[in-house]
Amino acid sequence: MICPTCHAEISDDALFCSSCGTKIEPVDAAASAAVCPQCGAELAPGALFCSHCGASVAPAGVPAAVPMADDAAQAAAALWGDGQGATPTRRALVCPSCGAPVSPTDPYCPACGVRLLGSRAGSPQSAPSAQPAADTTMVDMAREAVAPADPRLRSGSTGPMPRVAVPAPSAASPHDDGEKPRRHVGKTVGIVVGVIAVAALAGGGLWYALDAQRQQDEATQQAEQATQALHSVTIAVAAEGWNTDEGASRLPVRVVGTNSTGEAVDETQYVTTAGTGLMLRQGSYQLSVAGSPIAADGTVYTVPDTVLDITVATDNPGDAVDVTSQGSFTLTPIDALEVTDDQILAAAQLAAADMADGHADADTLRAAAVQRREDAAAAQQEQQEQEQESYDSRHVVADSYEFYMPSYWDGRVTVQVDGDHVSVCSAKYPDLELFNVTVQRGTTQAVGDVGYACLGDVALGDGTYASVWARRWGWLIGYAYMTNSTDPNDYYTMDEAEEIVDLQTGGNVTYESIRDEMVANDGNSDLVFVTDDYLYACIVESLQPLE
Repeated sequence: MICPTCHAEISDDALFCSSCGTKIEPVDAAASAAVCPQCGAELAPGALFCSHCGASVAPAGVPAAVPMADDAAQAAAALWGDGQGATPTRRALVCPSCGAPVSPTDPYCPACGVRLLGSRAGSPQSAPSAQPAADTTMVDMAREAVAPADPRLRSGSTGPMPRVAVPAPSAASPHDDGEKPRRHVGKTVGIVVGVIAVAALAGGGLWYALDAQRQQDEATQQAEQATQALHSVTIAVAAEGWNTDEGASRLPVRVVGTNSTGEAVDETQYVTTAGTGLMLRQGSYQLSVAGSPIAADGTVYTVPDTVLDITVATDNPGDAVDVTSQGSFTLTPIDALEVTDDQILAAAQLAAADMADGHADADTLRAAAVQRREDAAAAQQEQQEQEQESYDSRHVVADSYEFYMPSYWDGRVTVQVDGDHVSVCSAKYPDLELFNVTVQRGTTQAVGDVGYACLGDVALGDGTYASVWARRWGWLIGYAYMTNSTDPNDYYTMDEAEEIVDLQTGGNVTYESIRDEMVANDGNSDLVFVTDDYLYACIVESLQPLE
């Protein structure tokens, strides 16, 4: 017969599975009488104890007899030997306690219920040695035979030792090896699994709560770090000649706004030529230039009224912020002659307030600014003197009149004055006269021809006039070129022609342009008369009678 639960092989008349303890429906009424009421195992006919669980199966009121100690010792020696290594003399298996025959598969003696050593070993050869295993309880029948509770065991009593009845173990008592009947295993396992599941759920809930708290704490810490972190902010700055790497002071920038904690900010920070130097927390700010830096050469700058609105919003404490795309500050140098003492002092004070590493020497820069202004003033004075000297050199004074020559001629002409007659010639080619001035009574009656003409008269008083005459060198040399003149006096080098025409026209017309136009127009050229216009404006109109 097979157990319907664990599929172990059991006897056909079993009421309970001898392996798992499952109740087996009885086949007939006679079979139920030979089953252990404790574990359901099949009982041998006449057995007083269950051979499977050791429970007492004796009829009510009939105690199970326990053999005397001597009998138990003899039975044990017969089964296991004498304890000195002797080999058993019999191969039949008997209970070591009561001597009743037992099966190799019986865990308990069917006669006395004692736990059998080596049970389930499978054969007599697998029985243990004289020393029982450490986890096996051996009933000492000699000790059990003397029960203190028996009134017959008084001090000094004599006579044969009586047999002592051992009460059968109750169904609720645990077995010697701590095992429970198999039918309770499933329930126990279920309880254990339930406890483990509850513990796992409780542990999981605790872990989830702790992890959530940890994540919240980390988020709070990260938010705090992000709020308190200072970020390097780069702005765009441009100023001619200003370079902090060469000793210039840093640009003072006013920062006004509110950081992410709600704290108001109004402070001045300093920025390098590269636009770095600002350190700001998360927040919104307005940036403006607080004052002028001072360049290494002493240059002071105008302060722009530009205002930049910026926002620092990064959550990463290590991030740098670049706001160069949001606008820039452009500073213009103040002319050295126009910078004031107050402007220099204000810039120097701002430079002195910068105490960060790498700051410039404010006193040195202030001295440089003052020196720059003084140098500019000295240069201006020198220039004015040179201009005056040059102006004086252009001033021509005759006996009854004076005039000023154009600066275009500086160093390129010579002047000869003889009374009221003045002749101005090319310094490079002295034979080439630009013009001359003569004085006569009345106006000029003959104005000359295309090659030589009077450009104008200026009244000097008392009926006298100063007349300005000039040769039109562009036409004269061009005409000789056109006619292939063989007269040596008509021969001029190209350089001579270019120089004299350049002086007479103030650089407005070249000899080649006059010549080419004459060739193209049969000797006619309007460019020839550019000389007249230039000399009239520069000489005739500047000529004044002496007081």
